[in-house]
Amino acid sequence: MLLNSTGVIAKSQHEEESALLRRKVEELNKNTARLIVEAGKLIQESKQLIQESKQLSAQVKSLESPSTKPKWPPSTHYQATTRSSD
Repeated sequence: MLLNSTGVIAKSQHEEESALLRRKVEELNKNTARLIVEAGKLIQESKQLIQESKQLSAQVKSLESPSTKPKWPPSTHYQATTRSSD
């Protein structure tokens, strides 16, 4: 009888440990899913920031480009001297 009750206790303890492990695995799975979702959000944000950075860089380059610099009209002094020499 003692051997039989020891077996029942060991089996019960094993079932409790198995249930605990199953709960822990479920918790890990939920946390993993949350991390995956958060990582996806961060990746999307990073892509948006990269795109915005590229756009800003292109804007800065266009401002620095000599072809886009304003062309100043000749000075009035220059115009006056050329007219008087006609």
